Amino acid sequence: MKNFVIIFFMLSAYFSFSQNQKDTIVFDRKLEEVTISATKTSKSIDELPIPITIISEKEIQEFSASKLYDVITKQTGIVSVTTKTGTEGLQMQGLDASFTTILIDGFPIIGRSFGALDLNRISVSDIESIEVVKGPSSSLYGSNALGGVINLISKKQIDDGPIINTSLKHASHNTTHSSLIYKYKEGTFQISNSFDYYKTDGYDLIDSDVLSTVNPYSNYTFRSNVRYELSDKLLLNANGHYYKQEQINIATDSSSLLKGESNIKEWSFGTSAKYLMNSNFYQQLEIYKTNYRTDEFLNTEDGVLYEDNYFDHTLLQSEMKSYFTYKGLNSIVGFGITKEELSRRDFSNNPEQDLKFIYGQLDATAFNKVNIILGSRYDNYTNYTPVVSNKLALGFSVTNKIQINGSVGTGFKTPDFRQKYFDFTNSTIGYIVLGRDVAVDRLEAMQNVQEVVPFSELSSPLKSETSLNINFGVKYNPANNLSFDFNLFNNKVYDLIEWKLVAKYQNNTNIYSYFNVNQVETKGLEFNASYKKTDNWEIKFGYQLLYAYDTEVVKDIEKDDSDYYALDTETLTSTKLNKDDYFGLFNRSRHMGNIKLNYHLNNKTDLNAMITYRSKYALSDSNGNDILDAYDKFIEGYSLCDVGITHQISLLRSFQIGVKNIFGFINPEYISNITGRLYYMSVKINFK
Repeated sequence: MKNFVIIFFMLSAYFSFSQNQKDTIVFDRKLEEVTISATKTSKSIDELPIPITIISEKEIQEFSASKLYDVITKQTGIVSVTTKTGTEGLQMQGLDASFTTILIDGFPIIGRSFGALDLNRISVSDIESIEVVKGPSSSLYGSNALGGVINLISKKQIDDGPIINTSLKHASHNTTHSSLIYKYKEGTFQISNSFDYYKTDGYDLIDSDVLSTVNPYSNYTFRSNVRYELSDKLLLNANGHYYKQEQINIATDSSSLLKGESNIKEWSFGTSAKYLMNSNFYQQLEIYKTNYRTDEFLNTEDGVLYEDNYFDHTLLQSEMKSYFTYKGLNSIVGFGITKEELSRRDFSNNPEQDLKFIYGQLDATAFNKVNIILGSRYDNYTNYTPVVSNKLALGFSVTNKIQINGSVGTGFKTPDFRQKYFDFTNSTIGYIVLGRDVAVDRLEAMQNVQEVVPFSELSSPLKSETSLNINFGVKYNPANNLSFDFNLFNNKVYDLIEWKLVAKYQNNTNIYSYFNVNQVETKGLEFNASYKKTDNWEIKFGYQLLYAYDTEVVKDIEKDDSDYYALDTETLTSTKLNKDDYFGLFNRSRHMGNIKLNYHLNNKTDLNAMITYRSKYALSDSNGNDILDAYDKFIEGYSLCDVGITHQISLLRSFQIGVKNIFGFINPEYISNITGRLYYMSVKINFK
């Protein structure tokens, strides 16, 4: 019951404030849009004691970004990595992609492939800013926010009348990107519609085979947002989006070429109502539904169906939020219901999951110096033990130039449908993956199965992954044009879910299932600095030092009777490993950094340049001991350099040319998302 103390006091304040305060503030000020995802309230980033980055519209446009991938991977400490299954995921503070929640205007995006969201399906043409919150945010957002939150904020209309924005971009690989945005405002009514079209011929990094690295595809996105102040106390908002992608699907089996198509359809609709009861208290009701579906097939050269798959995920969420303020105390209480269901080819049934949740947060200033944020959330799933997530953040201004921040929080992630109900057979490579909830029944139904793990270990359900995060930071602003930001972080993830071998079937076909196997820890330092010389030029620098490892492996290596050995490829002898030989988790780089330069050549022309660096890492074990050590084969570190020039033809027209990866770096064997040198040019025309 101690975990409910915070929420209890908030609910008490809820009723007392709503009954005693009088309406003394205009409605427009009280119903500002949420601009900071870290607190679900509007607040200046400089006042927050939580690690957060705001990516502005200007930064999105500097390198002619089309998709979220183009923007987010240029941020300090964030990298797109290839998962074990070949999909790409977003890694932040060394944590997997499945631990980061991605939102548009506060509503979740679904459709994860093996825990990762495809960042190239999310258009940023109508995005005003992107908020990146690092560290566990489960105290506000629940499961999947164990590592952080990324929230895309749509453009808002300010002036009355119509506004039309258009853009056309052409790039290497016969890539075309066009967008049209129409916004109109009259009085208290506002509507915004955007249409985004993207088409590419794909690319091939390996000429020796018959397959392309990325096959040709095209997609389009339509988004609409309507806002209307029905009265000086009631604001209505509705938004929706539709996305469709078509892609050529080509593969091979042992003897022939297979061809087909892959199609994605995604839609969402959300509506909200804000009601101002008085100047210190207002409520917001949100209802949101979204669906993501993929259909794909492969035919033989004779036109006979070889394989077909589908994936159909639906989420429905209702949430009521109450905001109130009193003498510098800002508070929020929210509760709601979420329903999910998933249908896919590799499931034996159509699983459903229901969630009831309640959360609360206090934001206050003590002694006129210390900013305190205190939050807690209770999640009650139908199939799991209820989870309580907490967060405490403190900010203290030592002087008007130095601010010290610290936060500690817990997070969690429930096992997803795949980890529970997967029933997948890869006949080409020859392996089977079974979800934990179906593994025992499927194994007992098979003939000639050899146990590797006792089947009794599969009878208990998977536990949720949980985490403890600590951040400590210092912000130093010695001058108005110079700033430094240091942040130390430590994430401990418990009961990590991984697949491992459980049995062998017939001709030594490996059968895998999911287990809560170990505890991992990621820790390090993130540093950002910026310097601006009048209005002529600005330079920014970012760096992350990361240590990520399995804590059980560290303990075992330190033992005198450790069984960890490695083959030294130079001496061809077996060497016993020590703690210094253990590099850590796969797919993590020890060092990452970036340098950004913005130079104003004149009043109409800007030069933008950026260099990003990622140090060595490894995707798999190469010497047979199941860990990453100094004797394994690593992928060498690399640097990428982008250069772009923007020329303002007139107040409403601009032209942009540029080169991405100007040095033409590629690594076809291990890195499929870096395509070599890319040229682009774009034109933007705005109509008022």
